[in-house]
Amino acid sequence: MAIDLSILLGTSTTSTATMSPLAMYKKLQKLAEENKQAHAADESAEKAKEVTREFNNAAIRLRNSQYKVQNAQVEADATYFKNRAATATTVSELIDDDRFLKVLAYANGFGDLYINDRQRLRDILTSDLNDPNSVANQGTLQERELAKKYNFGATGTQLDTNGNTVGWDASGNIVNDATVVTALPAGLAKLKKLAVDINGSALVDGTTGKLISGTDLAATDAASYTSSQSKALLSEEAAPTKKTDYYEFEGPEFETFRNRKDIQADVAYYKENITKIKSLDDLFGDYRLFKFLLASYDLESEAQYPGKIRKILESDLTDPNSLANRFQDPRFKKLAEDINPNVFGVLKLTLQSAADEVATRYEQVAYEKHLDEQAPGVRAAIEFGRRIKDVDQTVQLLGDNVLREVVLVGNNIPQQIAYQDVSSQVTAVEKRVDVNALKSDQSEVDKLVLRYLTFKDSAGTGSPQSYLLNLFG
Repeated sequence: MAIDLSILLGTSTTSTATMSPLAMYKKLQKLAEENKQAHAADESAEKAKEVTREFNNAAIRLRNSQYKVQNAQVEADATYFKNRAATATTVSELIDDDRFLKVLAYANGFGDLYINDRQRLRDILTSDLNDPNSVANQGTLQERELAKKYNFGATGTQLDTNGNTVGWDASGNIVNDATVVTALPAGLAKLKKLAVDINGSALVDGTTGKLISGTDLAATDAASYTSSQSKALLSEEAAPTKKTDYYEFEGPEFETFRNRKDIQADVAYYKENITKIKSLDDLFGDYRLFKFLLASYDLESEAQYPGKIRKILESDLTDPNSLANRFQDPRFKKLAEDINPNVFGVLKLTLQSAADEVATRYEQVAYEKHLDEQAPGVRAAIEFGRRIKDVDQTVQLLGDNVLREVVLVGNNIPQQIAYQDVSSQVTAVEKRVDVNALKSDQSEVDKLVLRYLTFKDSAGTGSPQSYLLNLFG
């Protein structure tokens, strides 16, 4: 495996340091610990809320299951009521049917009477409205209106306003002509959807002589019953949108930085234009968009190699030998995985949630570069702590410029080691570094990072010449 020597032996840049790297790192670590504790407290509080929420939601689910059973019964009762009204041939078979009577009572506000005095309910419904001493006329206005609505108390055969008998023909249709086979009881006229005048005669069309339809009492009361007796299902409390990640260096200084006009101008441009792209060609055709995206993955310097980046993006991530998978630097693979144009095209990039995530990442990367300008080396120290957990072999340290920088400087190993073949470099590094110890022991990471920053702060006052002599024997 070849190592890019340009990133190892390049000339130093002019520093604008305003704080020692070690002091800056300790300051950041303190802030990170405070944010970690605050985040842990928030998570603990959210966990408690989650337990309560799940308990309440379990109760809601149980209640809803009961409501669904009740609602199914209500629907069944309403359907039964309409069917019974359609098939009844006498008033008595309806009045004596408790299930029919139940729907009628609750639909009209007489549920209590149905429960407590069902016989009185029957007496009201069958009252003779022409008799001032009937139960309905001696009762409340509401009771009289119920009796009037159904008019079950009407007696005799139903006639129309022309004196013709109304009844069923041989096919079961209600007619008022010579085809009547069975006369319709007057007490069922309204329930059978006939319009009746004040004298109880069925109204007819003056031109055709046919019966005029009245209110569909059965359908109306079935709907009222269903509406009044059905239970609205309760809504479970939704879990709040969970922000699983938090920025370890969140604080007033970061907020001041991210709100800078130049930073927000770049963010606004990206969010406004990334949603408009239709292809990778559009992305690569807008250098400002392309550079912003790379910068959010800390790959801004790679913007000068669009061909390389395109090949990485178009890599087959299922192929371990693809370009994206061959890079030791995890940033390239992360970029390819997040966009994955082979599967999604540019869809993932154009989503608002993705644009927000890229913008957030950009602000954080830019801030850490800003910190590094004040205290050169501090960003490498930060990144080392983040990336070391993903390292399994020493060779990975050598392939990642950040990890390599910290390991070499922190152990006072000269950069000229890059002139050796990879196996020799691995052997040299393993004399000083135990990858497994770094992965499993945070104190080992802390010690290495502190050595790195100390050497960085003192401009490398170790003895690389003597080490080279030992190295080359």
